[in-house]
Amino acid sequence: MENQTNFRSGFVTIWGRPNVGKSTLLNNILKYKITIVSDKPQTTRKNIKGILNLPNCQIVFIDTPGLHVPVDPLGQFLSNQWKSALPDADCLLYLITPGVSVQTDEIYFKEIQDFPHPVLLIVNKIDLFKKETIQKTIQEYSQCFPFHDIIEVSALTGVGLDQLIQKIQNLLPLNPPYFDEEQISDVYERDIAGEIIREKIWQNIYQEIPYGVEVRVEAMQEKENLISIRAIIYVEKDSHRKIVIGEKGSMIKIIGTEARKDLEEFFGKKVFLDLWVKTQLNWRKKPNVLRRWGYTIR
Repeated sequence: MENQTNFRSGFVTIWGRPNVGKSTLLNNILKYKITIVSDKPQTTRKNIKGILNLPNCQIVFIDTPGLHVPVDPLGQFLSNQWKSALPDADCLLYLITPGVSVQTDEIYFKEIQDFPHPVLLIVNKIDLFKKETIQKTIQEYSQCFPFHDIIEVSALTGVGLDQLIQKIQNLLPLNPPYFDEEQISDVYERDIAGEIIREKIWQNIYQEIPYGVEVRVEAMQEKENLISIRAIIYVEKDSHRKIVIGEKGSMIKIIGTEARKDLEEFFGKKVFLDLWVKTQLNWRKKPNVLRRWGYTIR
């Protein structure tokens, strides 16, 4: 890295309701997939740090679960996650998509009304909407909160991301880097592996099993040209277990094939994937199970 007397670094929290493209934005900025992507609520369950290292700057992005009102202990954990990402942030990216009603965000404006640092309104998915719709949305949101700046982007195609990164660099304080320049995330590789598997479950059978799926990587052994991964897919009901497995194992085979492809791309080597499916009744409502799986509610 360059002379650190002119070096900037800081934390940038990515905020927004479910499905606005927070994880897609982070993955495409990093040019690396560290968080799973889905158009379903509760896809991201934990705050995930993604680290962008530039010649004179290190930006530590924090991808948060979508803003929502909790209805069970897992939901309370998710709510605590996005709130906990505020205190240490040097900048906040408030992601929205055009055509949404600003009234639905009023509860979240209250959460950030005392935030002492710049809040950028990031209008995502501009490639999917007419200019009139985009401008109307910007006008409505601008009247509800004093955003530092407004940037239009398409996280999927990359439009506007260079401008966004430059804007963030200019807003961060003079600091030495927080992480080693080779590090791209604070997430363990086995956790990323588990999330990739969960992504494929959601993409294939979300309608049948909306939220009650958790993936735990039990063993991971790396050799020179091969990584062996053993993972357990937990569901809330025995009927869900049958759906995940599928007739004669057809669905678990699809999930395994799709997950293995992404895992091999992530690790850069062959992957042997051993998947098991178990029932953990109503796990989202059981604090002891949630704690065991890292969903600690303070």
